[in-house]
Amino acid sequence: MKNTPTLSSKKNIMLLWGAQMISASGDAIYQLALLWLVLDITGSSVLTGLVAMSAHLPAILFGLYAGVLSDRFNRFHLMVFAHASQAITVMIVPIVLFYGIKHIMLLGLLAFIRNSFGTLFPPAFNAFVAENFSKNKLVKVNSLLTSSGYLAFLLGPALAGILLGILTLRDLFIFDALSFLIAMLLLLMITLPRSVSKKKKSHATIQDLLSGFGYLRKHPAIGYLLALTTINNLFIMGPAIVGMPILVKTHLGGTITDFAFVEAGMALGMLISAFTIYRISNRLSIGKLLFAGMIWDGMTYFLFFWVPSIPVAIMLIIFHGMGIPTITISRTVIIQRYTPANYHGRLFAMVHLGVVGMTSLSAGLVGFLSMVIPIHEIFFFFGIGGALCGIVGILIPKLRALK
Repeated sequence: MKNTPTLSSKKNIMLLWGAQMISASGDAIYQLALLWLVLDITGSSVLTGLVAMSAHLPAILFGLYAGVLSDRFNRFHLMVFAHASQAITVMIVPIVLFYGIKHIMLLGLLAFIRNSFGTLFPPAFNAFVAENFSKNKLVKVNSLLTSSGYLAFLLGPALAGILLGILTLRDLFIFDALSFLIAMLLLLMITLPRSVSKKKKSHATIQDLLSGFGYLRKHPAIGYLLALTTINNLFIMGPAIVGMPILVKTHLGGTITDFAFVEAGMALGMLISAFTIYRISNRLSIGKLLFAGMIWDGMTYFLFFWVPSIPVAIMLIIFHGMGIPTITISRTVIIQRYTPANYHGRLFAMVHLGVVGMTSLSAGLVGFLSMVIPIHEIFFFFGIGGALCGIVGILIPKLRALK
């Protein structure tokens, strides 16, 4: 009798990896194409920023609700629905551009709708992985799947540049839509265990939402974990997004090419770590690994105070990038291992909300502070703050003991 492949088979893992890689590459190209299009139409950095902000609003407004849906309904179906809905929404952009319609409000609305559907994917995906892989394989599986996003982050902008040499800006939106469709098809090729197809029991949405917060009250260790990683994002994300281009240009006198190399260094560091964290996790508990990553990232920012040149900045940012998957993968695995499956969607939605919310706050804070104090001093103090989050985590016995 022929054996039915399990979800943990090499074929299914590679299909998941491929789907993640292709959709993440499309995301990188979409972001570049959208912002360039808005800037080209309006010539306004303010309007470009507002459209960019519209991409983050759905996660803040609907993120927790997306987690509730992930715990109420079939997670695999939600993943497929999210990709299909985003593909359809993105395809509207080249259609309206073809007819000469270039209204910024419409482009912002479509970006908002696209990313509203996109909020369904992260909690459903992380919960789906947790319920279909054994606990002892979660670090390895998450490391592999996360590497696809970092590889897309590294190669996506370069691919967009190549495509713009042979295609129009309008065509990049078609490419993004196709990336969602291809990713969806790869997901549909996965051989699912029967249990995945069962519909979950549902309750009132508000009750489900409140019960997620109730779970954190009853299990303070997980609450402390989410709080510390969320606060850590405040210190880490702003310098990476807003501070780095300012540091390269004003403090080091670099060019946009130098900044591109620095960004590539960040992605390279994340990619290296994603492929090696599994080996480290065999020698260090996942709790210690998480907070060691926070301390590592904070200390590398701290050292930017003394950075003398672009090459040294690239070397430091590679080391900094290596700490990011250590944090994100460890946090994901802890939630997957130590919390009930019926709460995974809500908890991962809280994580996603914390990342997006703190990214916006941190970026604004760094932008404001850079007008009153030198940028290298911001890296110094934010680095200390990030490292302190890790030190506090290690000092909490229940978190340190997580394996």
